[in-house]
Amino acid sequence: MFPRRRFVKGMSGLGMVAAQAVAPGWVRAVSGLSEPLLAEASGEKLFNIDIARAPVRVDGKDAMGIAINGEFPGPLLRWREGDHIALRVHNSLDQATSIHWHGILLPFQMDGVPGVTFPGIAPGETFNYRFPIKQTGTYWYHSHSGLQEPLGHYGPIVIDPAAASLPVSGCGIEICSTSLTLAWADGIA
Repeated sequence: MFPRRRFVKGMSGLGMVAAQAVAPGWVRAVSGLSEPLLAEASGEKLFNIDIARAPVRVDGKDAMGIAINGEFPGPLLRWREGDHIALRVHNSLDQATSIHWHGILLPFQMDGVPGVTFPGIAPGETFNYRFPIKQTGTYWYHSHSGLQEPLGHYGPIVIDPAAASLPVSGCGIEICSTSLTLAWADGIA
């Protein structure tokens, strides 16, 4: 006889596997970006980021959006308090772009607001962001250039405590990205 408890546990595990298969990349990420995007460089955690146009499907509609490393919305960036971060951001768009690190404590030159804290990233150019991580929590990154944010130029950030083994969740990010994406798909943004 097959105990009901084992059946329920098995079905819930199967459901989790199925959910992971269809979930966006940033939901599946556990410890940060995949290997080609993350490398160690002189004690810094180096992230290679490419911003480009990409075909996207939102609410059953095909359109051109903005993808970060081929993901729409952008991938989860997972850092640890005390890390020194280096982000090499390449602009593959035909217009200037930027990344603002929303809520992150960093030097003003790294804030990512064109015309205020830096000149922006011209088409075909690369900008190197460098800053220490001095906090923990859930944040997000997004463009401050044109109307790129509602086109998909945003993503979540999770910063884990330096010496904790507590589980950290990306709560709140999905609500934000869903409302932005739906506004764009409905022609509001």
